[in-house]
Amino acid sequence: MLTALPAKASDPGITSNEIVFGMQLPQTGAASPGYNKVDDATRAYFDYVNSKGGVYGRKITLVTKDDTYKAGLTVSTASALINKDKVFAMVGSIGTQTHISVIKDINRRGIPDLFVNSGYSGFYTDPKKYPTTFAGLGTYFAESKIVGEYVKKTFAGKKVGILYQTDDFGRNALAGFNQVGLRFEEGKTAAKFVAGTQGSIGLTSQLNQLKSNGVEVVLFAAVASALAIAITTANAIGYKPANWVVTSVGADATTFQTILGARGVPAASSAALLNGVITASFAPAPTEATDPYVAAFKKINDEFNKGPDKRWDNNILIGMNNAYLLVQALNGVGKNVTRKNLISYLETNGKKMSGAAFTPLGYSKSSHAGYIGYWIGKYDAQTNITPVDAQRVIYTTDSGKGAVRVLTDKTFKRAPVPADTIAKGVK
Repeated sequence: MLTALPAKASDPGITSNEIVFGMQLPQTGAASPGYNKVDDATRAYFDYVNSKGGVYGRKITLVTKDDTYKAGLTVSTASALINKDKVFAMVGSIGTQTHISVIKDINRRGIPDLFVNSGYSGFYTDPKKYPTTFAGLGTYFAESKIVGEYVKKTFAGKKVGILYQTDDFGRNALAGFNQVGLRFEEGKTAAKFVAGTQGSIGLTSQLNQLKSNGVEVVLFAAVASALAIAITTANAIGYKPANWVVTSVGADATTFQTILGARGVPAASSAALLNGVITASFAPAPTEATDPYVAAFKKINDEFNKGPDKRWDNNILIGMNNAYLLVQALNGVGKNVTRKNLISYLETNGKKMSGAAFTPLGYSKSSHAGYIGYWIGKYDAQTNITPVDAQRVIYTTDSGKGAVRVLTDKTFKRAPVPADTIAKGVK
């Protein structure tokens, strides 16, 4: 009897035949290359599910708004999604500083704020502060701890510096590196820039600073659009550090090559600039064609993505994986979906959910952090990312003072892809 009841009338955005989700992202502007593909990928997976009858007979609708990666605009676009479009929940919104401007209001209203594409740990480690917000990535703090331990071990004796954007994203990553003992001196081995200014300032002074201070290994904590500027600027001033080590958000080959392509750089030349760059990931590389999730999502992308740029890459993989997890959660809740019981389901069962990632989610009543592990990879001259180790090793840690350790199959084993690529709920 209870499972046959419709959703509560007090919850907007859901009827017996539809459920509406909202997303904010930079579809235009300096930060848009790459990120502007996430919504089309998410919608493609929803359209695929809708073609199979939806979830308990409900069609999934995605409404998106372009905030151009500017927090002031994010406030007005969120208001439109909530008050005009009457969304049931938010899903996959992009950006740390932009999301900071709306997260309090979203949580105050009790709106599920799901799979946010920001790794800022401050959003997730205290659910009492933000009870409706759940991460779609790992935290920058945890990732930087893992990457930092790798750098300490691999580049012992080399001078390590950092280039980061001066917002909560960059500072969160910096704190993670500090946690594992990597320290930097402002004005010497630590260079910084205001997010969004990379295109106009070119990062020349920042890179000259690192060059003049003899930095041999550059850690990079900024959006992907800034990496292209940083590496080409370094190349132009004759700065050739032995290694670039880039956090996962900044290391997207499509974004890198799109930006340089617009500047007349041939694809082969931009790929060569990426060659040797080290990064981290919780999911398979998009170039791993034999990975079952990559193959399944790529097929859906080919058939259902109606976006202007449906070239397969990590942005599409992440957007589709978030949609896959959301449908899995909706299936787990059952027919009687409310905002409250969807949040409760993720807190209770979220860590047992599985998608493309090689690591579990960290969801619980005490934490809404996303993926708790990463593997370390390196780009080759064809923009493929392959593990730096002989085999892929997944490292895991928390967003606090916990140690970095190896994640074993006994701790977590990725679930196989269902025959129809639609996951049932877990209990």
